Amino acid sequence: MKITNLYAVQRERLLARPMRNAQGATDRRLFTFVIVETDQGVTGIGDAFGDPLLMPEIIAKRLAPAAIGMDPLDLDGLWRQLCASSPFWETAGSVMCGVSAIEVACWDIRGKCEGRPVCDLLGGRKRDRVEAYASDLHWEEPQQMADLARSYVQRGFRYVKTHIGAVGEQENDLRRCEVIREAIGPDVGFLIDINTAFDLETALARGRELEAFDPFWYEEPLPPLDYHGHAQLRQELSMPIVTGENLYLREGFEPLWQADCCDYVMPDILRCGGLRQTRDICHDAVSHNVIPSPHNFSSGVGLAATLHLMAALVETQLLEFDPTGTAIYEEMFLEPLLVHEGMVTVPTEPGLGIRFDV
Repeated sequence: MKITNLYAVQRERLLARPMRNAQGATDRRLFTFVIVETDQGVTGIGDAFGDPLLMPEIIAKRLAPAAIGMDPLDLDGLWRQLCASSPFWETAGSVMCGVSAIEVACWDIRGKCEGRPVCDLLGGRKRDRVEAYASDLHWEEPQQMADLARSYVQRGFRYVKTHIGAVGEQENDLRRCEVIREAIGPDVGFLIDINTAFDLETALARGRELEAFDPFWYEEPLPPLDYHGHAQLRQELSMPIVTGENLYLREGFEPLWQADCCDYVMPDILRCGGLRQTRDICHDAVSHNVIPSPHNFSSGVGLAATLHLMAALVETQLLEFDPTGTAIYEEMFLEPLLVHEGMVTVPTEPGLGIRFDV
């Protein structure tokens, strides 16, 4: 089998309300899908979760010429061709996001060829459903956020996540956390994401204030390469520390283990190198007593890939689920996407179990 064509297709979703985190806001979401075609008529689908302004050019001019003619089932050979066939390696950033998309698409192809879902190829389906948290609470007025959080709990989610941390928002953020905690009650896990916005002094001070709301975790309070800063937070704060969604490749996660700086780690399949890299990172995390909880905030491609990985690796915990209705999610699944009482059903169709109408 040979890859005969590989190209990117972008789709945009305009948002009824801006989606904000500590690093800014957007009124639209732009998705870059990667289509891998073969000489046997089997097509795979990936998602290049990098800079959407750069991804089409990276796919068309750098990665497609290297991949066409390769065997999509030879993941080792394809990996060497995409990553190591030049004296100038690109081991992070949008190029690696493109590589990740192609790798995921090739798993999709392999599953279709063998008539098996991807979780079977990753070690076997160990569970049919994965518990998720509702990952949506971006900045609004506090009561709006509280009402939305309550609605997720009423839908059965036992964990919800909010994004706070913008400059000048300290008092409003504390109020947001206060009313959200009141709305969801004491027994629901409350995840707080800073999106890398704090320096160490701010992260410590704000973390001590946030402890009053009993967070389930404190996510990316610092820039992703500040391993020792995360380690200090872990030593001085009572809440679990989480990071990893902005790191790449198995080797890129090694400093986390060496610094003993997180309780949960969040590799993103569509960023860190694909399914095999993420599987290895999760294994490494467990061996270092860190709980893997893969990051997932993209399209149905990322959701399906993450579900398959988590179905095969029972050591992983808590699927990140986007309940906003602004992602290209449900319409991509060949089977209905079932979400009940906070549990998401793993696809059973061959490959990833998704489609893309070009």
